[in-house]
Amino acid sequence: MRVQRAAVIGAGAMGSGIACVLSQCGIEVLLKDVEQAFVDKGLGNIKRMYDSRVKKGTLSEAEAANHLALVKGTTSYDDFKGVDFVIEAAFEEISVKLDIFKTIDAICPSKTIFATNTSALSVSEIASATSRPDKVVGMHFFNPAQFMKLVEVIPGVKTSDETVKFATELCHAMQKTPVKVQECPGFLVNRLLFTYMNEALYVLQEGLATPEEIDNQVVAWGLPMGPLALFDLTGLDVCAHVNKFLYAQYGARFQPAPLLSKMVEAGCLGQKSGAGFFMHDKGVPVKGEAKKINPKLAELIAAVNKENPSANTNAGAPKKTFDVHRVILPMFNEGVYAIQEGVIDPADVDVAMQNGCGFKRGLMTIADEKGLDWVLAELNSYLYENAKTPNERFRPSWLISKLVGAKVNDFSGLYKKPVAIG
Repeated sequence: MRVQRAAVIGAGAMGSGIACVLSQCGIEVLLKDVEQAFVDKGLGNIKRMYDSRVKKGTLSEAEAANHLALVKGTTSYDDFKGVDFVIEAAFEEISVKLDIFKTIDAICPSKTIFATNTSALSVSEIASATSRPDKVVGMHFFNPAQFMKLVEVIPGVKTSDETVKFATELCHAMQKTPVKVQECPGFLVNRLLFTYMNEALYVLQEGLATPEEIDNQVVAWGLPMGPLALFDLTGLDVCAHVNKFLYAQYGARFQPAPLLSKMVEAGCLGQKSGAGFFMHDKGVPVKGEAKKINPKLAELIAAVNKENPSANTNAGAPKKTFDVHRVILPMFNEGVYAIQEGVIDPADVDVAMQNGCGFKRGLMTIADEKGLDWVLAELNSYLYENAKTPNERFRPSWLISKLVGAKVNDFSGLYKKPVAIG
């Protein structure tokens, strides 16, 4: 089915970005929000996106005007009666999404396909609010949607193959890179990313490195920015919410570092508050100049270690140096858990992380460069670093142990077929 008319619910940064991408394809777009002021702001964002491209010379003024003319604003669902496709990019709260999907199900034609841009919530549960769960799919864009290439395509329990095919083909039409991810909490990218970000906090708590040393080593390894800069960019309160959700779903591997909640309690939320791990002009990204570490950070770390002595596994031990693999390995391990569970094909892990997070090298290349036997040994060394209590954040996935036991030292033999477990 070719989309001629689409609707985007939510006119914020993500919704307006998605609307811009759809309009570039020659698709008429309705941009919906609850208040006209929000709609107007979203339309203004889209105009700025097109103006920027004209300024850069990637679009002519006439082309930009034609694309922009395809986007109309609305505050009423009544305008949805003739749309082929609806994507929801509203507040990340399940009750809000269930109400939205129940409403549009009653208004839209039976042929209309629905998508949710949720970054973590259950697509299957969202689909249950409709009479057409076979026509509901997750399409998780990455911010900013007008630039980032990756879209995680997530089928729910009842999503049809035809709907998945539709979503995949629409991604290609939008010049995006779709990766099919089986439904699980956090899907793929956020699930992997938060193990690494969380581990960076433990490194900081343990006094193994400064925020700049951690970020610099991670960037040198091949990521576009360090974990602490990413915390500040995303918002520590938002990250704390996601981390808490993933911990509730997956257990000990995602146990949040106490420093995160301490920072949030202190109002150190990152760029939007003017201070996170680094200092910022409120709401203004740092662009290249030397970063100033938040002067409150040392005090907050000391308070955390006093209140949570067991959280600092390095307490009382000889001073160590920071090895970047300390924060990369949990992410790699979680990727293997996802492969083991059939959430993702092995070859798609690097496609997702490079297109969704801007990785300059493949995460799974660790297996090629170091060998899975080295990975297993390193994970076990961190797991049993404290003899009294295993560090469950480093519990190796069963698939790594299985492959090493079979003397398979990388994933090359698994790339051409899905991994069958059991």
